[in-house]
Amino acid sequence: MMINEALLICLFVLITGACIGSFLNVVALRALSKESIIFPSSKCPECGEHIKWYDNIPVLSYFFTFKGKCRNCGCKVSLQYPIVEALTAVLFLAVYIVFGPTLKSLLLLILLCTSIVITITDIKKEYVFDSHSWVLIIFSVITSLYLVGWNNYSFPVYGLIAGVFIMEIIARISYYLVKKDIKQEDEEPAQQEENQEETKQEEASKTEEAPKEEVQAADTDKEKNDENDDEDINIDEYMKKNKRAFGEGDTYLAAAAGALLGWKYIFVAIALAILLQAIGILPQFLRNLYVQKEYRLLTSILLFFVFAAIYWVLSNTLTLPFVLVLIFVLLLTFFAIDTIVRLKKTVNQQGFVAIPFGPALLLSMFLTFFFGKYIVLFVIKHVFLLFG
Repeated sequence: MMINEALLICLFVLITGACIGSFLNVVALRALSKESIIFPSSKCPECGEHIKWYDNIPVLSYFFTFKGKCRNCGCKVSLQYPIVEALTAVLFLAVYIVFGPTLKSLLLLILLCTSIVITITDIKKEYVFDSHSWVLIIFSVITSLYLVGWNNYSFPVYGLIAGVFIMEIIARISYYLVKKDIKQEDEEPAQQEENQEETKQEEASKTEEAPKEEVQAADTDKEKNDENDDEDINIDEYMKKNKRAFGEGDTYLAAAAGALLGWKYIFVAIALAILLQAIGILPQFLRNLYVQKEYRLLTSILLFFVFAAIYWVLSNTLTLPFVLVLIFVLLLTFFAIDTIVRLKKTVNQQGFVAIPFGPALLLSMFLTFFFGKYIVLFVIKHVFLLFG
């Protein structure tokens, strides 16, 4: 009887998680579209047709009722919906199994749900909403105080400050490492001004010949385009203006991570986030370099990782002499500097590319929260072996 009761509770938690996952999709996507999360009811993102209740069952409806396509217009529905629903359901069940029906479980689930919403918006539009960030920060502070003691308020405060400070330093150092050359920055606006003047002259001549109705229609389209341009951030202009390689949203997330983890483990979380980001984007980045025939930059990156891997294996199996260690350090330093120089040249030619860092930072926050001690022990034992 106890086993059946436990299974029923787990099933209830799983279903609840899936339903909340469906709601998280709504919160994220309607934040991007600037719609209410309450009205109107669920609808097709393409044709606007309202979704029937039997097509709105988390996970199951996607595969068994409407089978991934809108019944009205036939457009494909994104796999994001069942993935988020299933992921949320699994996380709810995992938290319940590990921590049970406790206040700690509730606080962790709030953090997880908020992180999922932020991840969706950051991946889809490279944008982190301040309202979502503040929810994450507030509940990170509350969770931290609940775990370490309400009197130990310095723990989340110092961690929050450390998170902001570290993220700001990384954002600005990264910018100055790969920022565009000043000469090229000065030349580009001049060319753009000339092109804009030519375009204005052509538009003026066309406007004089065009009928009034066409002019009015063109003005309406221009206003719509201007509104869309306001939403889409030009990454090159943003980085040049703010002199940072990461958005302010990432600083908010680092603040939340610091409040939850404390000032010691925030270093671990941010380092792990950078590693996860590198692992995630490196295959596609290397492929793009190959397609663009950036062979010298590609060679420097690959040689850096090859020598780093060789050194890591040797240092974990043998006691290396100081001379050999010094050779490896010099080689790694050379290829690291060469990579940065060539990457800067590539950026000067092609411009920056926006890559969301929020998902990696949030994932590393939870990994550090649950496995921080083991990560530190692994790093000390297997990575920090510079002198054998």
